[in-house]
Amino acid sequence: MSEAGAEAEEHRAGWFELFFDLVFVVTVAVLARGLHGDPDAAAFGTFLVLFFPAWWAWVNLMLTVNVFGSAGPRVQGMLVAAMPGLGLMAAAAPEGLHSRAWAYALGAAWVRFAAFGLWYGRARRPDNALPVWRPVSYCLVTGGIWAVSAAVPNPGRFVLWGLAIGVEVVLLMASTGAGWELYDELSIDHLVERISLFVVIVLGESVFTLVVAFTDHFTGPSGATALLGFLVVAELAMVFFLWGTTGASRGLGRAQESRAIRAMRDSVMYLPFVLVSGITVIAAALGTAVDHPEHHLPPGARWALCGGVLAFYTANAAISLRFGDPPGMVLRWYVPALALVAVVLVPASVLLPAWAAVGCSAAVVFALAKLAKYRARLRLPGT
Repeated sequence: MSEAGAEAEEHRAGWFELFFDLVFVVTVAVLARGLHGDPDAAAFGTFLVLFFPAWWAWVNLMLTVNVFGSAGPRVQGMLVAAMPGLGLMAAAAPEGLHSRAWAYALGAAWVRFAAFGLWYGRARRPDNALPVWRPVSYCLVTGGIWAVSAAVPNPGRFVLWGLAIGVEVVLLMASTGAGWELYDELSIDHLVERISLFVVIVLGESVFTLVVAFTDHFTGPSGATALLGFLVVAELAMVFFLWGTTGASRGLGRAQESRAIRAMRDSVMYLPFVLVSGITVIAAALGTAVDHPEHHLPPGARWALCGGVLAFYTANAAISLRFGDPPGMVLRWYVPALALVAVVLVPASVLLPAWAAVGCSAAVVFALAKLAKYRARLRLPGT
């Protein structure tokens, strides 16, 4: 590891970053609201289309702070400047693909313009390998595309959204000397801590959903269902924080030492989005169950419950593989996850009342948590 990388290991999340994350508490809550009840395919698609740009903005700003540190006034100023843009995206999200799509686009442009100054200043340093065209392309060009899309009617607007994100993805895929330098500088502790804190935000939204649903339906069956739902959330948190973060630290460290840029990029920028999306849709299904515990879950809530659990474990399996864990070791816990979802959770969500379906999901996640604990005792690598 380079000297810069060794020094980066001391970098931990600061209070200013935690303040910055408050806007994402609102963003997740607003976007998750559209999945309550009986969401259809369009509702799930809307959630993913609007959640990914918000996640993408967060992870890019997180990496910016990882490289520059959070203690300096310039970085803190950048975070403050970016927060209103993210807030605008959150406020526009309920109609983010319709009447407020223009505002959502302007919020995305705002975030990119806010980050430009730091990266441009670094590119201008004589001792830096980062070419000036990269921050210009990644921040100004893509921000300009988002801004222009605000004036373009649907569906052309969404083509421009895809183009803007596509340009950023292509730039990340391009390997340059500056790319190696930046990946060497990344603090693994900070990466794991920041992604873990984002997961905390999503888990917190899950608990909030359960409590609000119980508040609105203050009955014995709803309370019992909320308690079972809380067990589901707590068990997912246990799997992630007791074993997932340890595996992530180890895997990212190996990837950085071997300069496996693609593995680091995928496991930090792309795959956690699948994981947090899974937790979010699970929470929506649990809230629906608390609303009507003695009824059967509607089809959309069944998809959310079963698909969310599957997404959570699929993301973890994919991250394990990107870290270089042997496929056989990953399959030892991923195959049971697939089997329990297919054989237990799917039939339960269809045949049983909502409270019982949530109870079965708690049992499934508990069994998989025990399997994760057993895997950890055997010192098997994983996420």
